[in-house]
Amino acid sequence: MTREAAYCFAADLGGTKLAAAMADARGRIVAELTEPTDQRGAAHVAEQIAACADKLAQAVGIEVTQARHVMVGLPGAIDPRTGRVSLTPNIAGLEDFDILGFLRGRFGPDVAIENDVNLSMLGEHALGCASRCRNAAFLALGTGVGLGLLIDDKLFRGACGSAGEIADLPIGRDPTTQMLSASGTFELEVGSLAIVNRYRRQGGTAAATVRDIFRLLEQGDEVAASVLDTTARWVALAVVSLQSLLDLELVVFGGSIGVRPELYERVRRTLPALFSRPIAIAPSRLGDRAGLIGAAWAAAQTLRQNLEPA
Repeated sequence: MTREAAYCFAADLGGTKLAAAMADARGRIVAELTEPTDQRGAAHVAEQIAACADKLAQAVGIEVTQARHVMVGLPGAIDPRTGRVSLTPNIAGLEDFDILGFLRGRFGPDVAIENDVNLSMLGEHALGCASRCRNAAFLALGTGVGLGLLIDDKLFRGACGSAGEIADLPIGRDPTTQMLSASGTFELEVGSLAIVNRYRRQGGTAAATVRDIFRLLEQGDEVAASVLDTTARWVALAVVSLQSLLDLELVVFGGSIGVRPELYERVRRTLPALFSRPIAIAPSRLGDRAGLIGAAWAAAQTLRQNLEPA
């Protein structure tokens, strides 16, 4: 099969939405769609991913078998040795479901799965603000938190695929308490639920979501400003921890909260007081499409390698 006739399929699975795309051999997306994630659990989600591929193939006017490589981003740690998925609280049953085996049964052997934030890092490296970096991180801040690491131009996954599971970073709470083993301490300070709870603890009454808090900030709400100041300090401490260990060229901020300038600029202003050297940070250039673009780029890269003559 020539490059002109070859396509790849990419998907970015989240707890609330599934984004999918068909791309050509250069990684250029030719069709995409977004659907609410099937809430019935892992087996239904896997079927939904396959159904999205069928829809996109039809939209492009090809047979789904022409999608010669498949890359699916998942919200969890993926063991590179076994393909087992763990740390996936938002997709019921995913840890016990062989999603890689299912997808290979549908699409053939050329299927890969990857952590969704890792793919966001690849997207920014390929087409976003980290395109000139060899060492960078993608810090996703939203409902939860996650981290994708690019070290020497390659994704760094760790021994068991858990590198970047930053939710458990012992920042913000006493690391000797029993709560540490049950839930991520950093996420308990900077996740969306934590921000809303902080607003309420400080006497705020007008916000049900973080989006409400950003809106109230524009209206001069002092509690909203204080809450975001505190959140930014915890985030800045995490960034300083990363920089002191990894000496990164850039930390990209993503996720529904991370890209907001109201938080991002507060972190930028806080960093000089916490670290003696400059730390480069930047908001994601690709926004909520970073993971999907990274998945398409990674799938196309493998596709091109497979099409090269032996």
